[in-house]
Amino acid sequence: MKITHFISAFVLMFFCGGILGHSRSLRPFVINYNRSVYKAMSQNWAVAFDDIGRAYFGNSGGVLEFDGNNWQLHQHKSKSAMRSLFFDSKSKRLYSGCYEDFGYWERDSLGILAYTSLADKLHSYPFSGERIWSIVKHENEIIFQSFPAVFTYHTITNEVKHVDPKGEILFLNHVNNKVYARVSGKGIVTYANGTFKTINNTDFAQRSTIRFFLPSKRGIIVGEGKTGLHLLNNGSLKPWDCQANKSLKTLDVNSAAVIDSTTYAIGTLKGGLYIIDDNGNILKHLDRQSKLENNTVLGMNIDQSGDLWLAMDNGISYIDLNSPVEYNIDLDYAPSAIYSVVEHQGYVYIGTNNGVFHTRFNQNLANLNFKELKPLAGVYGHIWKLDLLNGELLCGNNDGIYKIDNGKATALSLTSGGTDFMTFQHQGEEWLIESTYYKIRLQKRINNQWVFSHFVQGFQGSCRFIEMDHSGYIWMSHEIKGLNRLRLSGDLKTIVSNHSFGVKNGLPTDYGLNVFKLNNRVVVTTGEEIYTYDDLNDKMLPYKKLNEALGRFKEAVRIVNAGKNYFWVITDNEAALIQHNSDTTIIKHTLTLDSPYSFPDKYQNISIIGETSVLCLENGIAVLPIYNKDSTMHLPLVISGVYNGRSGLKNKEAQLPLHNEIPIQLKNKNNSIEFGLTAVNFGPNKVNYRYTITNLMDDWVDNRSENSVVINDIPAGKYIFRAKAVYSDGKSSNIVEYPFEVLYPWYTSKAGIFTIIVIIIGSIVFMVIFNHRIIKKRTSEIEQKHENQHKQNKSTIAQLREDVLRKELENLQSKLTVSANALVEKDKSINTIKDELHHIYKRLEGRFPQRDYSKIVNVIDNQMTQKRDMLNFEQHFAASQSGFYDKLKHEYPELSPGDLRLCSLLKMNMNSKEISILLGITVRSVEVSRYRLRKKMGLKPEENLTSKIMEF
Repeated sequence: MKITHFISAFVLMFFCGGILGHSRSLRPFVINYNRSVYKAMSQNWAVAFDDIGRAYFGNSGGVLEFDGNNWQLHQHKSKSAMRSLFFDSKSKRLYSGCYEDFGYWERDSLGILAYTSLADKLHSYPFSGERIWSIVKHENEIIFQSFPAVFTYHTITNEVKHVDPKGEILFLNHVNNKVYARVSGKGIVTYANGTFKTINNTDFAQRSTIRFFLPSKRGIIVGEGKTGLHLLNNGSLKPWDCQANKSLKTLDVNSAAVIDSTTYAIGTLKGGLYIIDDNGNILKHLDRQSKLENNTVLGMNIDQSGDLWLAMDNGISYIDLNSPVEYNIDLDYAPSAIYSVVEHQGYVYIGTNNGVFHTRFNQNLANLNFKELKPLAGVYGHIWKLDLLNGELLCGNNDGIYKIDNGKATALSLTSGGTDFMTFQHQGEEWLIESTYYKIRLQKRINNQWVFSHFVQGFQGSCRFIEMDHSGYIWMSHEIKGLNRLRLSGDLKTIVSNHSFGVKNGLPTDYGLNVFKLNNRVVVTTGEEIYTYDDLNDKMLPYKKLNEALGRFKEAVRIVNAGKNYFWVITDNEAALIQHNSDTTIIKHTLTLDSPYSFPDKYQNISIIGETSVLCLENGIAVLPIYNKDSTMHLPLVISGVYNGRSGLKNKEAQLPLHNEIPIQLKNKNNSIEFGLTAVNFGPNKVNYRYTITNLMDDWVDNRSENSVVINDIPAGKYIFRAKAVYSDGKSSNIVEYPFEVLYPWYTSKAGIFTIIVIIIGSIVFMVIFNHRIIKKRTSEIEQKHENQHKQNKSTIAQLREDVLRKELENLQSKLTVSANALVEKDKSINTIKDELHHIYKRLEGRFPQRDYSKIVNVIDNQMTQKRDMLNFEQHFAASQSGFYDKLKHEYPELSPGDLRLCSLLKMNMNSKEISILLGITVRSVEVSRYRLRKKMGLKPEENLTSKIMEF
């Protein structure tokens, strides 16, 4: 979520001349957040910050967390208001207090904030509506204050105790290594080790509503609700007679914070915020009228960057006290769209969409009073350009070109407007070239005055920007379409060369092209990348080195030279100050601007006045020293969430540990991972996140300001995710790392291959055993049926002997055929399995061990038709063909047992292929056996062997 899309930002208009600290001007930038932004209750009570800078607010709905990008509400089980917060940097616990409960919030291994109650350990204490109003730490004790009681938690022994203050106690404060409070009937006390010690027991102290104590060189500053500020010295309490107290004593002071050793923030219930120095002088007063959300400040704290946060009765306010940028915004009196700002001859001039405004000026531009601006007579309408050229202030607008001196404008030409202009030398003379709405106009300097010379022939059209390169070519970019390179004739009167550039010349578009000069080199902004001219190939090429250095700012629409190797690049709503030379390009500062305080749409500009950059905004300006050394402290980058799969940061079930001793392993089917990144950055300027993944990416990827990174469809392998943040001043954060591994598919591992082999072997064995059992079962069924039939026939053989015997023999012959066919089919199946196994063995290319392969083949071979099966077949055959063998032996006594077996199979009308399968020999061998059998039986060539055997 982008901050600037949701904030209600209010920039202060009026700046005081006071000094914050020793030399820093106090011109704070204020951002207000309301409940529509943070999605919780309006009322906020307390502010705390953790070790990486995340902000926590005691909200009426719970603990509200903000990391600069995202808001998250953590609710107590009672959903009651969190009125006090304290973060302990040693234990990294966030202590909180609410209705009849106190405890701490702590992050688990997944980074989730979880609550642990400490009040639950007070089994004997009878809570009666207590609320915890303040929390401090002293030595090893965390001390919680409610009005009737104090509770302590010892961080070493984990003991929780109740301490009776013997009176109503108000608001603990830890000052100069002591804990201060006010107890009714006792006065101002200090607390240590379960004991209260009175240090001032005056009637005022006993009856007062003391809300805070602050350290000071004058003693201790005491804030009392009805009478304002007091000073406590050596037990003596006196009102502080100072400028600030004249206002504060009537406004009900309520909260305070130390900004630095000499500066304090005082929050009131009626008058907003006061910032004062150690002499009691008011440096700044912020209230609802000067852009605070409201006037009731309930709590406050200073973040790690030294900026102030206010917990308000209605919303939250962020006050940037340390930005090098000075904003001057005035919704009432500033022009609605400022295009340029120039300081000249004791005046400041502002070009707008409705003329030029000016005023006398001899101070810092951040103090400019827009109410004093006056329109420059004679110059009206849209101001295209207002700029100093060689000490002269020139202005181009709808009517033409003007020269401005001492608050007065003189027309140089009044024809067809003036969109851009520049000076150049030609044959020892100085010329002014102007772009109008229709033509190019030239003026010549004569007697130190510009005098109109002529319009250039051969070019029609307007342009937005003009540049001249080192070869004398004039580059002109149209406001909407077109980029042209022109060559003027020797007398400058005509165009002798006009070359247009666009997509056909290497540019990504024909529209929105703007031309500028950078270090004497012509560059073109396209909104996608910056291009430069390659004169060797007469083509536009991406300015690779510069684009890589600029990151997202390569999408610039405008470039403004700032002198001494500095320049600004401007996108739609961001700007970056760049230091550039032949060797390096460094981002020195970035700014993010958004509505209602942004660049005018399509007319983004930054004016350079000496060593100061002036951002031209809607309703005001912002001022930044070009050579400013930003000393902002940057908070570290951390990985705040890791999630597996494509379900995103909302899916807590897919959350992974933030830290792990060994790399996290992701299943191949869930090969996506998402990282949540946090580099806490408050204020308007964005943090840019960059990441890379070792073994997957070669370069860093610019993730822009998005603080979550999603990587999908990651190949199997080991990786390290690495990320860093780039802050607005161009500095980079620490690099965070997260190792992880995407596992290979299970079937490619050794275990997977072994499992596949086991499955194949198991399938083969199963098929062999299954087929064998089927054959055995069928044979058994045939035998059983034969036996049953024989018994039945025996009982009736006397009556139907011959007929039944004939039918029985026919039936036996049929079943015998089935049995023989089953044996053949069994051997076919086994041969098929053996062939398939051989193909698998070849395909695995050595990963199937030879020893295992041979073993399986032997098992299969052993399952081929065995002697036992053949013997069973011959017995059945003999039973069904009574006297068959006897007749053959009697007729042909020289027949061998093998010949008789072949005769029995021929008797079953089997062909040579079936016989070869059943006997486990080749068809060729069967044919040879048939030939020998014919010879032994003495058959003539025309006699059929099978028919002859059928006769027996």
